[in-house]
Amino acid sequence: MTVSEPLYQRLMGNSWCQLAEPLRSMHATSSTVRACGQFRIDYGPHPVARLFARWLRLPHQSAAADTRLVVFARGDREHWERTFDGRRFATLQYQWHDDLAERFGVLQFRFRLHVSDGSLLYIQRQAAVLCWPVRLPIPALCAPRVEAREDRAGPKQVQVVVRVLLPGIGLLISYAGTVDIEENGG
Repeated sequence: MTVSEPLYQRLMGNSWCQLAEPLRSMHATSSTVRACGQFRIDYGPHPVARLFARWLRLPHQSAAADTRLVVFARGDREHWERTFDGRRFATLQYQWHDDLAERFGVLQFRFRLHVSDGSLLYIQRQAAVLCWPVRLPIPALCAPRVEAREDRAGPKQVQVVVRVLLPGIGLLISYAGTVDIEENGG
């Protein structure tokens, strides 16, 4: 499949130009982007949140985890490989109607991408369980909730903040830090 515009540019349309430059650079890939930095990773205090974090093999808690990001585009999809202190956390991003979909295992999250003062906000619209070929939406009251944003931190730096919350439990995991964009092969 030949794709003329990168995934985020296609999804954001005219608002793409309002995105701060280091964010455009990070998301303008048609091949590979690499970034590195340090992130603080925290689990929620609830014992169930900690159990889920281990069961899902989420990154370990750390005050300053060595973080690497590699994003590579293949056709109309982007593979996001994050490594926190050597622990891999990979997702697949693609277009689902007018939304960004991100898949982690059997879970799919759908986001509307919104620009605010040059920053990128991920507004969660839905979560679902995928049992190929069946997609089962999770009712909003029961669904995990992802809150995420990216902000300009320097000419080639992006600050990232992500929080995942579970209904009735609270915080599952949060990670935040700044990455330096190393290269953009697209």
